[in-house]
Amino acid sequence: MSIHNISLRAIVSATESEDRVKTALSLFLFDNEIESTRTEGHYGNPITILQAQLKGRDCKRFIEHLKSKLTEYELQRLKKEIVERTDDECCLHLRFDKQAAFQGTVQLATTTDTISARLKLKAYPAKREKAIEIAETLF
Repeated sequence: MSIHNISLRAIVSATESEDRVKTALSLFLFDNEIESTRTEGHYGNPITILQAQLKGRDCKRFIEHLKSKLTEYELQRLKKEIVERTDDECCLHLRFDKQAAFQGTVQLATTTDTISARLKLKAYPAKREKAIEIAETLF
C-alpha cells in the first residue's frame, strides 16, 4: 500500500455529544483507538479533539471502504480535486460530513462540521508531484 499512515480528527463542540462524534469517527476506524484531548476554542469555549491513527492493513481497508461507500459522483469529485487536496509534505487531505457519518454514510464534506483525514503518502522521491500520482492510483 502506498500510504504510511492516516490521521483522522474530529472536533466536539460544547453543544455536541462526544459519544455521537465518536460514533461518527468510528465509521472510519476498524476498532482503532480514539484519543481524546480537552481544550478551549478561540473564544474560551470548551472543545474536545478526537484523534485516531490508521497504519498498515487498516490504510488499505480505509481506501476500500471509501471506494465502496462514496457515491460515483463523489468519487469523481475526489479524483478531480486530488491536486488541490495534496500538499507539499505528500499528504492527501480529505474531509467527511460528520452528521452523515453519524448516520453511517460516508460523504465528502460541504460544510465545516467535518471529520478530517490526512493520508501520508509513500512518495519516492518525496515530492508533491509524485504524491499526486500515487493519490490518483488510490481512487
